[in-house]
Amino acid sequence: MPTLTPALLRHHAGAKSYWRGLTYRDSVVELVVRSRHVDAVVAGTDEYRVALHWDGTRLAGTCTCPYGSQGFFCKHCVAVGLVLLERGLTVPPPDAEDEELRLRLAELDHATLVELLYDRAARDRSLRDEVMRVRG
Repeated sequence: MPTLTPALLRHHAGAKSYWRGLTYRDSVVELVVRSRHVDAVVAGTDEYRVALHWDGTRLAGTCTCPYGSQGFFCKHCVAVGLVLLERGLTVPPPDAEDEELRLRLAELDHATLVELLYDRAARDRSLRDEVMRVRG
């Protein structure tokens, strides 16, 4: 698993977006490290929602700004990554325990869980096969 570094951010964003991201660090108004990803809000022309996560060994970022919406790793993604580093934080690995999800599932009643799982398994053959193999 690669490590979050300024060099990695620059690699994904390119020089121009990286340098612009340096000036947006103070614009990160919300930052939450979740079980397997990071959510943030960056104030710019508008308030943009940013998410960073690992896609295998590749750092992936999404942003609601016009440039990020085209699939680019934008200055807002860079700013969030830099703020993480400044705070001694990082993007959690993709195989981290998703305690947030586990707790939410534990809150749901049995019928709701059955419907959610049925809906997904009916469309996903490998999930259906796995459900059919489980003994319980």
